[in-house]
Amino acid sequence: VVPNSNLAFKQRDSSHEERKYRDCSEIFQAGFNNSGVYTIHINTQETKKVYCNMEAAGGGWSVIQRRKDGTMDFQRTWKEYKMGFGSLFGEHWLGNEFVFLLTSQRPYNLRVEVTDWDGQQAFSHYDRFYIGSEKQNYRLFLKSHSGTAGRQSSLVINGADFSTKDMDNDNCICKCALMLTGGWWFDACGPSNLNGMYYSHGQNMGKLNGIRWHYFKGSSYSLRATTMMIRPADF
Repeated sequence: VVPNSNLAFKQRDSSHEERKYRDCSEIFQAGFNNSGVYTIHINTQETKKVYCNMEAAGGGWSVIQRRKDGTMDFQRTWKEYKMGFGSLFGEHWLGNEFVFLLTSQRPYNLRVEVTDWDGQQAFSHYDRFYIGSEKQNYRLFLKSHSGTAGRQSSLVINGADFSTKDMDNDNCICKCALMLTGGWWFDACGPSNLNGMYYSHGQNMGKLNGIRWHYFKGSSYSLRATTMMIRPADF
């Protein structure tokens, strides 16, 4: 629950910053169990504000992506996806460079939560998640998929480079990021894109460039809401 009072939020935020936490799991373990925006420290110099989900599946999750209402344009440049964009309380992409630094620290799990337009919620869990450096095109590395959002993984398990409208790394002459909109780990386009166009209810069927998680609702169904979040594997 995000605190209603700005004063309460500031008091909690300032007290938690006395210690330097590497991610939301350490904040949770220190006793801060309200979901909200906190400051974490990648190293002694690098700080980043991040939304911490302290309720889902035991809490302690650092949110790296969220879609919920279509207020944010996700058809962005390579640099924008590198540095991050959006509102941490709403739709946002945390930033590939930061996720690379974060997942280089230690092994992380990834949890992807998806919601359809009937209110059905499901998730995919990955036992290992990290991305490569910018020189490696923020390549996606995953292991061991499970969960309720499809029997198969809608993310490419064997690794895919990140692509945007101005940086094409998708193994396809079709330019997936332009055709399907949004930056993503496309591999000859592939079975998902959580950064696609946001379509409202009634307009969300038959849309190949929408918010897709193929093994949950099919490749032409655009979802209502998504969250991607990470937590250390030894939490």
